[in-house]
Parts: sequence; structure tokens; C-alpha cells
Amino acid sequence: MPLGPVSSQGISLYYEDALPPGNSTTYVTVFLVHGTMFHSAIFRRLIPYAVHQKLRLVLINLRDYPESTRYTPRELQELASPDQGIQATAIAARGLEIAEFIRWFIETKCIPAISKTSDSIRSSTGGFSLLGWSSGNCQTIPLLAHADKTPEATRRLFDEYFRTFIIYDMSSMSMGEQPPDGLYEPFNDEKLSNSEKESLFPLWVSSYFTQITLPSTDDSESPMFTSMLLARTVVNDGKGTSQDENSQFYPTAAKMTPELLAELCDSEVMARSQDLFQRANPTIYQENIRRALFQCPLDAGGDGPIWTKVRVHIAWCDMATSDGVFAANRVKYRAKLCREDTKDWRRVSFHKLERANHFMHWDDPERFTKFLGGIV
Repeated sequence: MPLGPVSSQGISLYYEDALPPGNSTTYVTVFLVHGTMFHSAIFRRLIPYAVHQKLRLVLINLRDYPESTRYTPRELQELASPDQGIQATAIAARGLEIAEFIRWFIETKCIPAISKTSDSIRSSTGGFSLLGWSSGNCQTIPLLAHADKTPEATRRLFDEYFRTFIIYDMSSMSMGEQPPDGLYEPFNDEKLSNSEKESLFPLWVSSYFTQITLPSTDDSESPMFTSMLLARTVVNDGKGTSQDENSQFYPTAAKMTPELLAELCDSEVMARSQDLFQRANPTIYQENIRRALFQCPLDAGGDGPIWTKVRVHIAWCDMATSDGVFAANRVKYRAKLCREDTKDWRRVSFHKLERANHFMHWDDPERFTKFLGGIV
């Protein structure tokens, strides 16, 4: 069983390594971090297409997901603590664990460092990119936000390897801001029992909603943005057959057999630990976004953020849940407000993935992998 150590206390993360593409030594390693309930197996469909983009994919299971180390009672107490400082430290620790996993992987697997190239795909090759999907960003964003807390040797190593940080269809929870009133989310539905919420979540989160038609310059504060979100409906509710009208927009989970869904999804994690991330103080996530993107920990010379070469890409899907659409466009608005002071601000690009739901990587893996190849 492949496990990567993240501490001297025996804590480890399960991973699947797609290995280098062919015999290439000029590839980029992409670490993929999953969201709520759906673990890293949800990224497996990307693997056959990665070779064409010269990508080495590494699928990581977060703590408490299959084969990765469970949280200790003390760690769970810290995540649930009413003391915001204790809770913030516990969440930051998750990002630092991911950093430690990546350091271990670089040194153990001897992946190539960043170097200039005349490659037809990209101007530089080697190094790594880190992608967080959905609520997985609750744990990946702290890696950037608390870069100053990584060991000095890790910081120096990442200077030679860390190329891009990808926030993929983030949840509003992971950026700590409340979406507009009226947007539905199963875990906030007080009429549902916990088991009903867990049962409904896969269908809801993998549905296709009315396509968002926003100009590239718009954000969460643009006129009609909120009313557009509130007016959206599910294009195909999955109650018919996959051959019905709008069959291409059948919910991803509705196309899965119960056996496949069980293979990709761990519903029991909600009661064990995931709910603690859902209920964490939102100001912690707000602060992590601020430190990761807008007022970052500076390098030793004070000339720019730690890992100043890292570019951030925020991708959102225009037929995904309104929660994700709001989150990306809210960060876009905050980015506009921060551009006057560029000293400690990271370079951030925004991408709208068209005709895509929250599971583009599963429903359209070739297109998604090509997108990854173009931004890493």
C-alpha cells in the first residue's frame, strides 16, 4: 500500500502515483487533492490522458480518508475547539502535512526540478503543481497561507520545484464567506437528517445547473450576479434515464452504479471528521485566503511572497453548483481590491470552464487534462 509519511509520529497519507509519462524526464508532477466525501479515486479517469500533456499525476487521500491515517482524539478536539486560535492552528497543520508529503515525494521519487525548455507544450518543465478541488482547498490553501511555518529546508527545496497552485471549483466554505441567502446546499438543510444529507449530497453536487453567462470582467459584485445565481435550476435531475433530453447533463453520480459510487465515496467520514471542517470558524478560512493570495508571508529579503515564482490559477465550472460559482467570483472581486499593492500579492489568473459541472475531471477527463497541461 503506497503511503507517504508526513510526520515523525507515524502519520501518513495514502496516494496513487501514475508514474512518469513514458520515458520522459521533462514532465510536471501534479498533486491532486480531493474534496468532501469523494476521495482521490475520483481523479483516476485523468490518468490515461496525462501522458499526452507530459504530466505525472499523484492522487492523494487526505487524513481520515481510505488508508490515510485517522485523526487522533486530540486532533479532533482541536478541530472542534471553541478557541479560534487552536482551531486555526489545527487547520494550518493540515496544509503543512501536505507540504511534508510533497517534500518526501520529491526526495524519494527524484522528480525533475523546474528548468527552461524548448518543449512545444510549455516554456519550462519539471517541478510540481498542487491542485485542490472543492472543499479540499480548506487544506491546500493553508500550505501557501502558512508557508513561513514550513521547515527552512522545505522552503528552499520548493523554490526549485513549486511552479503553480490550482484552486479548482472551490467551495464557499474554503474561502470563508457566506453565499447569498437562498442558495441551496444539502448540508445546510435543517429538514434533512444527517443520513439524508449524506445520501443526497452526491447527486446534488454532481448535477448540472443552468449555465452561467458572465463576461470575463465580471465578479460577485457585478449587477445581476446574485439574481443570476438564485435563478439557476438543475438541467437534468437524474430521475429519468440517461437517454432523456439533456442527457449530456445527467448528474455524474446518477450515472454511477452503487458499487462504483461506494468505491469513490466515503460517506462515513462526515461523522468522523469532515463535518468539523464544515463547521469551523469561517474567519479562519478568510484569513488563509488573505495570507495565501493577497497579503502573503514574505521571503527573507522582504522582496515578495515566499515561493514568489508560484502562479495561482483559480478555475470554476459554469454549470456547477452556485456555491462554487459564487466562491470563485468572490475571490475575483477581492483580487481586484488588492491590486494596488503588489508587493505581497501573488499573481492570480481566473479561468471559466464552460459546459462543465463540479465533476469535469470525471465527465470530461480529456478536456480537463488538456486544461491542466496548459496552466501548470
